[in-house]
Amino acid sequence: MKRHITISKILMIILLISISNVVIAGELFEFAYVFLTSHKVPENHAKLMAKTLEEESKIVPKSVDPLYILAFGLTETNFMNIFGDQGKAVGYFQIHENAVFYVANFYEDVRQFKQQHRNHAELINYPDWQVKIAYRYIYLTLRYVFDWDLARAISAYNGRSDKYNIYTVKFFNYYAKIISEYVAFLDSKSLSTSK
Repeated sequence: MKRHITISKILMIILLISISNVVIAGELFEFAYVFLTSHKVPENHAKLMAKTLEEESKIVPKSVDPLYILAFGLTETNFMNIFGDQGKAVGYFQIHENAVFYVANFYEDVRQFKQQHRNHAELINYPDWQVKIAYRYIYLTLRYVFDWDLARAISAYNGRSDKYNIYTVKFFNYYAKIISEYVAFLDSKSLSTSK
């Protein structure tokens, strides 16, 4: 029985990764906006974040599913724009200043943003930049630090050194839920366009 559950989970993850490569422009914005507002993100933030997520999905290589970012938002704060870790972690994705500096080493626009907003706490007012930085940080750490090992990158995002832990499990559970919601969203769109 346990082996069947493990095989089912592996097949589900493979399916999720395959489906994630099908995210289509426009639909990503619409889905993300509905998803974010359903999680009580203020409408103005939800629009900015959904727009930025769609834009970043065209910049960041396809190997990083934009839906990962939604899973990180749920896992980190349940999409609350808050300060954590004694004020060191900022926003929906609990971004630390060292993560901003890391991303700024690779992206000029992030470097300029950081120069204009030297106080890290100001990031709380920029949900679009939170998405940009979180998305790019995941990509960069996957590529340059963890050799595309997603479980290690997820764990490290939360400051952990062990690969498999409750945070990783929580992330993948949310990711699976988001994929399921995205598939239902696509199905509902295809039904409405076929009428």
